[in-house]
Amino acid sequence: MRGKLFPLLIALVVLLLPGSVLAQGEESAVVDSTNVAEGDSTATDSTATDSLAVVEEEVEVADTTATDAIEEEEEEEEEVKGGFFSQFAKFFREGGPAMPFILFFFAVGLVIFIERLIFLFGIASAKPEALMARIASLIRKGSIEGAIATTSEERSPLAKIIEAALRNYKGTERDIQNAVDEMALAELPRINARIGYLGMLANVSTMVGLLGTIFGLIAAFAAVAAADPEQKGVLLANGISMAMNTTAFGLIAAIPMLIAHSVLTAKADGLVDDIDRYSVMVMNMLAQARREA
Repeated sequence: MRGKLFPLLIALVVLLLPGSVLAQGEESAVVDSTNVAEGDSTATDSTATDSLAVVEEEVEVADTTATDAIEEEEEEEEEVKGGFFSQFAKFFREGGPAMPFILFFFAVGLVIFIERLIFLFGIASAKPEALMARIASLIRKGSIEGAIATTSEERSPLAKIIEAALRNYKGTERDIQNAVDEMALAELPRINARIGYLGMLANVSTMVGLLGTIFGLIAAFAAVAAADPEQKGVLLANGISMAMNTTAFGLIAAIPMLIAHSVLTAKADGLVDDIDRYSVMVMNMLAQARREA
């Protein structure tokens, strides 16, 4: 058993103790080699001492490892809590002076998108099929005033245009057409209002991102050409980081705004088509009602 334990202790000493301790152990072994009996006792004592030191160091290493593990877990928890915002703040700082402008353009585009989304998909979307079914039923019954009251309850552009036609039902077809055209000139701009700004803001965000990229590359090349050797690496990394971050943030802002522009444009075109279709339908209903009367 002792013969197996001794090589194990030697291996632990070699792995855990510094090289200086080993050197000192070898020197003491050379000095004590003159007396075999004393050397054996000294070796035995040094072995026991080394064993105790190994045990103490193992305990210290275990405690240090446990402490490091706890600290790493706490750091990971902190990173999980504030990781996104801290990383975005770092990303924003490294992007340079172009980042606030891109963020401003994105914020303006977001406000426009939310306002247009509420109007086009909420206020202006009046379920034209159901509205026209009620109006057609009232016109066939001869209740023009009831049809006017129905349209006056709605806030959509289509309802207001139809209401203008109904209020002029006693006039000629030309009078009704003029009333519809006049109201359409007032309501159609409300449908397409501010949608075009989204495309413009998307293009400007991309251009500002590319401008920031140029500034970052200029700074990087200037660092390579004129900076001190010790600072050259840091300045080069900062310039490249500015170039890449501004390009990325410009695209991050531009792509959603282009998608929003396409969605809102399609919805606005659909509403305009509904107005053209149902306003003509109402004028035909009124003309037929006058002929039957």
